[in-house]
Amino acid sequence: MGSLNSRERRKLEELFGMSGGFVLDFSNREFEEFFSEFVGTNIYDNKYADDGESKARRLRCFWRKESDWLVQKSIEQLIAHGFDRDIEAFQHPEPIGEVRKVQARLAQSSSPADIEAIGGDGADFEAVAKAVRESIQRNEPEQALDRLHTFLVKFVRKLCSEHGIELERTVPLNGLFGAYVKKIRAENLLTSTMAEHILKASITIFGQFDHVRNNHSLAHDNALLSYDEALLIVSHVSATVRFVKAIEVQWRSVAANATTPGVETDVDDWDVPF
Repeated sequence: MGSLNSRERRKLEELFGMSGGFVLDFSNREFEEFFSEFVGTNIYDNKYADDGESKARRLRCFWRKESDWLVQKSIEQLIAHGFDRDIEAFQHPEPIGEVRKVQARLAQSSSPADIEAIGGDGADFEAVAKAVRESIQRNEPEQALDRLHTFLVKFVRKLCSEHGIELERTVPLNGLFGAYVKKIRAENLLTSTMAEHILKASITIFGQFDHVRNNHSLAHDNALLSYDEALLIVSHVSATVRFVKAIEVQWRSVAANATTPGVETDVDDWDVPF
């Protein structure tokens, strides 16, 4: 359910010209095609007809019923359409700026701050990473846990391999991450005791992820975790992955400079998405 308040809705309705039941310059057919192509939703589904059949009434219902992520996506695409069509209201920066603030708030509230760290690790990762991000962006973190576990195991195995850590395929996630933390500590890649303690705590936490994946995710016929518990897990994992990727950039830079003195590493080579 979207979290737009009445003040935000007024700003949106003024910019998108929603008085009289209209939305921008759309015909009914164009409105349907637009939402199908750019938002991925059938705006003429009956669930958006609670308040009436006009385009404006359907859009208000959509904003009320859908997640903040999908609502902000619709706002982004409507703004782009307004600019493409050179609609008069879009020639004034102040109302557009106010609407963009609304969009930014919705985007920020709809997923963990570090969720974009889940991805950017090559073709083998992209399908599973995409599934995780999409579940979070739909405001359904409980749906993401199975895919997130798969991503994390692949990610930590890749880290161990790149640091020359040889482990059996049967080693569980917490064992993999424990070996990795021990290695980066020995390589002096951590500069604070607190960061070391946080990563050590994550070893224990990741050990519990196997249980969550097997008993509280869509991996099996399970009772899913509550929204808030699932979001806590996703947020912690995402923050840890983001930090580890930053550590890896540092490690690669040091390794490259040691091999080729005076030559700096291009951190984009590791495809870190932030």
